[in-house]
Amino acid sequence: MTLEADFSAGGTYSLRINVDPRIFLATDPTTLPPVPASWYREQTPEQIAATHQKAQEYLSGALVVLFEGKKDVLPACEIQPIDGSDNTPLKADTLEVHLLAVAKGEVPAGATTFQIDFAHDANTSLILLHTQGGNSDLRPQVIFPGETSRAFHLKAAAPPVTASPASPQAAPSAKQSPSPASDANRLYLIVAVSITAILVIVGWQLLKHYRHHHRFHRRPKPNDVNN
Repeated sequence: MTLEADFSAGGTYSLRINVDPRIFLATDPTTLPPVPASWYREQTPEQIAATHQKAQEYLSGALVVLFEGKKDVLPACEIQPIDGSDNTPLKADTLEVHLLAVAKGEVPAGATTFQIDFAHDANTSLILLHTQGGNSDLRPQVIFPGETSRAFHLKAAAPPVTASPASPQAAPSAKQSPSPASDANRLYLIVAVSITAILVIVGWQLLKHYRHHHRFHRRPKPNDVNN
């Protein structure tokens, strides 16, 4: 039997267990030949459900997971048939059938180690492999009945990403800034008014000068001489 334990960065784990049906069909699996694929294909849906139940009962009794040295029950498994030679889904030309049992769960908060406790009455050996964050441990363990695997050290789960509060957007000003066209019009108006004011002042000064000059240089009238 082979067990692949995979741990994700988000704090979840999955156990993929390759089960040879002989381990729950006989007390001594070596007394039976490899189980042919026809044995599984010819079962009725009710018989398949019973076969899966027997596999689940065997695994629940033989395997105990430990986090930080504390025992926990094996999660319920999803079971499907596979080709016993290459571990792919069951095919038309498959000769030997195995069962793939997949159990999923969450790593307890704060746990830093993982182990498998293999029951004394398990009637086979277990090959244990670990994968964490997509990286496989190159040191598979062989565990015999009654043994506990060495501790596999878990990486701390990444903290959940919290969305930062959105910065408040500045409210649009009630008073809109003038457009370039408005600025040009205002500037033209100021210049026009200034020029007009200058012309008025200059004109007024010229008019005063003309009146003063005309008053003292006009030709005397007869009445003025007589007087």
